[in-house]
Amino acid sequence: MARANAAAANEPAGVGHNQRPASETEVLFFVNRRSYLAALEEQKAANKRVKDVGKTIKADLGANGLLMIKAYEESQSPEGKARIQARQEAERQAMGFAGIPINTQLDLLTDRMPLVERAFRDGREAGLRGDTLANPYNEGSAEGQEYAKGWHDGQGALFTGIKAKEEAAAELIEGPGHDDGGDLDEDDA
Repeated sequence: MARANAAAANEPAGVGHNQRPASETEVLFFVNRRSYLAALEEQKAANKRVKDVGKTIKADLGANGLLMIKAYEESQSPEGKARIQARQEAERQAMGFAGIPINTQLDLLTDRMPLVERAFRDGREAGLRGDTLANPYNEGSAEGQEYAKGWHDGQGALFTGIKAKEEAAAELIEGPGHDDGGDLDEDDA
């Protein structure tokens, strides 16, 4: 008997050997359906959140605010910077074709700022992004000190901006026109 089982184990499996019973498939269908529908709801909520953030960006930064943020994010890699430069060159050419007078400066995105000023700017940007202070310069050098000074300046500006938005939101919630949680549509009479 043991030899028969061993021989059967070495034989190739027949057609349909790995199919599960229909009842098991049905259960898996409904389990997966439930997971799929839950994921769709999460996606809808995330999409709504992105739209709401986009509306806030438009209110705070204007119609091109989201475009500014996307361009900033794209510029954080050498490949992204190259794509931006190529788009700008194409736009410059198109404006030229349209007869719009523009200046041409091929090295427009070359950074000619002195290193000390660039260090301050980069530190401030890191502070505004909320990055931890990770000074890429020697901390004893003038550039290192300017980077740290810029980072602290950016952190202060970021904190001030966050507090201002929180206070504005609180004013909208608690300001004039609210009736201590009652129905705003009710008559006070």
